[in-house]
Order: sequence, then C-alpha cells, then structure tokens
Amino acid sequence: MAFLDDDEPPPEDLGRSRRYGASGQRPFFVRRIGALLMGVIFIVVVVLGIRGCLNARAERGFENYARDLASIGTESQQLSKEFFGRLQDPGDLTELSLGAEIDADEGTAQNLLERVQGLDTPDELAEAQAELVQAFTLRRDGVGGVADEIDTALAKDGSKEATERIASYMRYFLASDVLYGRSREAVETELANQDIVPDEKLSTEPFLPEPAENWIDATNLTSTISGVTASGGGECSGVCGIALLETSIAGTVLTADALTNVAGGSPYELEVSVQNQGESEVTDVAVDFTMSGGDSIEGSGSISRIDVGGTESAKLNIQPNPESGTEYTLEVTAQPVEGEEIADNNTATYTVVFE
Repeated sequence: MAFLDDDEPPPEDLGRSRRYGASGQRPFFVRRIGALLMGVIFIVVVVLGIRGCLNARAERGFENYARDLASIGTESQQLSKEFFGRLQDPGDLTELSLGAEIDADEGTAQNLLERVQGLDTPDELAEAQAELVQAFTLRRDGVGGVADEIDTALAKDGSKEATERIASYMRYFLASDVLYGRSREAVETELANQDIVPDEKLSTEPFLPEPAENWIDATNLTSTISGVTASGGGECSGVCGIALLETSIAGTVLTADALTNVAGGSPYELEVSVQNQGESEVTDVAVDFTMSGGDSIEGSGSISRIDVGGTESAKLNIQPNPESGTEYTLEVTAQPVEGEEIADNNTATYTVVFE
C-alpha cells in the first residue's frame, strides 16, 4: 500500500496550486476592463471627430455662401453703375449703340440671377435665399423691361408712353433693394450666431441710385435721360432749357391747379406756348398732353424751332371730342431738350370743364 501513499500530494502543494490559480485570473479581468475602456475612448474620439468634421463642414458652408454672395453683390453694383451711368450720361453713345449696351446689361443681370439660384445655401438661410432670388429676378426683369422700351423712348412717336413704362420698371429695382436689404440682414445675423466673420462684407449699396425720384417719376426720368432722348435737335452749348409758358383751349387761357370752364364748340384745339430759356437755338421740341376724368384723351405735336429767348407755340387737336360738363384733369408737357438739367417748369396740370 505504500504506492498509494506516494500519489497523494503534500498538503502544502495543494494550497500553493489554489493560490496560483486565483492570481492567474486577475490579469485576464484587467485586460478585459482595459480593452473596454479603450473601446469607449475610441468611440468618444470617433464621435467627437465626426461632430468636429460636421461643424467644420457647416462653417465652411456658411463661409463659402457669404463669400460667393459678396462677389455677386459687388458685380451687381458694377452693373448698376454702368447701367444707370449710361442712361444719365450716354457720352458718345448713339441711340442704336445705347440700346445694344442695355441689351448686354440684361444678359449680365440674367447671369447674376443664375449665380444666386446656384448658391449652395445652408438650411438656416433658406428664407433669406428665397428673397435674394426674388430680388435678383426683379433686377433682371427691370433691366429687360428697359431694354424692351428704350428704342421707343428715344423715338418721337410713343416716347412719352415708353418713358412711363420705363419708370414703372424702375420701381422693380426699388422693390429689389428692399428684398435684398432684408435678406442681407438675415444672412449677417445668422453668420454672427455661428461666430463666423466673413472675409468680405456684403454690399449695402442700393441698386437704384439716389434720389430714386429721378428714376421712378416719368417727368423726372425724361429729364434725366434727356441727353439721350434729345427731344430738341442740334447741339446745345452753355445753359440749355425750355419752359412751358401758357396753355389755352379755344382762346381760353388755362390756369394751373384751378378749374377753367371752356366755351365753344368742337373740335377743340389745344395751343401750348414754349419759351427757349437757354443759350442755344432748339429744334423739334416735342409737346404732348393727356386728359383724364371721362374718356382718356391723348395727343402730341412739336415745334420745329425756337430761337434763343424766343417763344413759339404748338397746336394740338383734342380728339375724340371731350364730354360736355365733365371735369377733366389735363396735363401738358414740353419734353426737355438736349442738355436740359432742370425740367420742373416743363409741365403744367389744369382742371377743365367743357361747356
């Protein structure tokens, strides 16, 4: 039985084996906890990295949008200066070449609109972007409208009506400036909220030059572009200008801003006296009138020549015959001559009743 006794380990060996087994499991748990912590740290780093990339991408989106919009705004201002500069001071441009230049301006306005429509817009600026598109659409349509009417406005026939339509298109630019200003403020506010300082500031200049009344009022507009329309022929040196002195119907002199009763039978004839108050002879001075209150009545004529300091008259038939007893508002205009800068005394308004 001695060999059985030899197979039993000594008591101290059993205790040593148990101690070795317990201590051997500790490195395993330490490694698992370490791996878990590394995984958590990795996930946090990845999430922060993704968030950082998204934030950086969003910031670049705002910066790119602001930069592109600033560039478009600068080019739009350049278009404004060239477009209105040509209308106000055509220089050596002929009527034909001026029309061609404005046609080219329409192409530029269309290009600017397409660039605005193609902007990569951050979601936060969607409403501002929509107003920008409207603003540049109005600018494109306004320039296009002027391009369509300018040839007629420069001609003798229909120039008054065409000039009035151009004045209406000028109001497109006024509306576009309001929309652009609203969207610019919204963009700048959002950039500030994002703590972004753009490299270039957005243009604050209006597209329609000041004073706006020179462009949206048909009479002032006629005076503004008188260097092109040149209702009075020939070259003018020194001070240039005419004045509407007197208007009469059937021998009855009308009083401005007062009611005048006109007797006599039809057909009626309007006589308009115009004085040359400039320092040069003027020719082909256009005179026209409009009557409203009953049926709308219009007419036009011209004075072939007025010497310096002289007074000549244009006689215009009033057709169809005005209604008896109806109160009409009559507006008479002697169109500005070439080089005339002040046209306040070229127009008069009367109230007339035909007996």
